[in-house]
Amino acid sequence: MHLLKKYLLPLLLALSVNALSPMATATAAGKTENASTEEVRQALVDSVKAAEDALTALKSGASEEAVNEHISNARQLIKRVEINRLDVIRTRSAESLKKARQALNNGQKDLAEDFLANALKGFKEMQSVF
Repeated sequence: MHLLKKYLLPLLLALSVNALSPMATATAAGKTENASTEEVRQALVDSVKAAEDALTALKSGASEEAVNEHISNARQLIKRVEINRLDVIRTRSAESLKKARQALNNGQKDLAEDFLANALKGFKEMQSVF
């Protein structure tokens, strides 16, 4: 009985904790595999198009909601790019999109335009690097 308490019970407890550990099944929500090269290229093309659409909509005087929709679309599309060497550029560009949306919501359209142009420049840089 002493051996059971001292060795077997902690062993069973450790095994049960490891069996239920979330690290054993850790994957991103909804993600089953890494994106292929073609999918990454297409995500980059789609992201550039969405950023260009946002910049065009802002310059043409479209409503804030329409421009915000394009910005949100670009931010979602760029999340599909999961290449380590592009992470820094992707993060910087996504942050520029976020700042553009914030500037637009604050009524600073010129600043939003600058941030959108910066994000678009980053997306095009990612395309050339990739």
